[in-house]
Amino acid sequence: MALQANWDDLRLLLAVSRRGSFLQAGQLLGIAASTVSRRLTQLEVALGEPLVERGVDGCWLTSRGQSLVEVALAAEAGLRRQTATDLSGEQAELSGSVLVSAGEGFSSSVLEAANRFTSLHPRCSVELLVTADFHKIVRGVADIAVRTAHLGEPSLIYRPIGELAYGVFADAGYLKRSPGVTLATAVTIGLLPPLDMLPQMRAAKAAGLDRAQISVNSFAVQLESVRQGMGVAVLPRILAKDLTELFPELELPEMEVYLVTRPQALKQAHIRCFFDMLEQVLLEVLHVGTR
Repeated sequence: MALQANWDDLRLLLAVSRRGSFLQAGQLLGIAASTVSRRLTQLEVALGEPLVERGVDGCWLTSRGQSLVEVALAAEAGLRRQTATDLSGEQAELSGSVLVSAGEGFSSSVLEAANRFTSLHPRCSVELLVTADFHKIVRGVADIAVRTAHLGEPSLIYRPIGELAYGVFADAGYLKRSPGVTLATAVTIGLLPPLDMLPQMRAAKAAGLDRAQISVNSFAVQLESVRQGMGVAVLPRILAKDLTELFPELELPEMEVYLVTRPQALKQAHIRCFFDMLEQVLLEVLHVGTR
């Protein structure tokens, strides 16, 4: 008789698929890497076939493992839809304001979540504070924050969402004026300190992408400058869909994305509901950005 994997099994396999190693899968789920390995081995024994190939550089799924991941993705989507339905049905009378702190690159995701949330709960409102100041949530200024760094504050709840992938991008107009552009000849739209010290910016400079004739202190302005054909820039892939990626061989560090809040904030029903909504939107955006 065929054995069916339960949701606990599936979420382990899904985490391994998303992170590529037992260590990172364990970090995502909040359990030890040894526990991930042991439980997946038990599942493989029960099913009678391997699900994960282990290697020194990480692990990858077998065809059987990939088929189970497809089942896991469908189950996850179903659970999220059910949660949204439950929240909209049981908390139709939610009211209150939610203050969200996020960097420029995440503003569109926060706005999308805010639009969905206020459509379901018209007595609620969402305020977006666009800032790079990570400490506002610790000081109680914000209810929820989107971060790309884990500062380890014990008073906060960190929810890992996924990884933000980067590349070097240019507009078609710039490429037409600069045929055969290379790392050494590309004119970049740079970032002013301290933004220029981000890992992906340092990696690009180390690779030779260092001719910044224009530098700005805003990711939004940097993106707009690239779209106007003024130069190339290191950008998140999720924000550069209408641009051309250059130098695909250049490997730039990814940045972990976290949804952060305070335990006290989640005790308020309207904040908890928006937290779940924003998590769903960010998962959708980051999943599309990695395809």
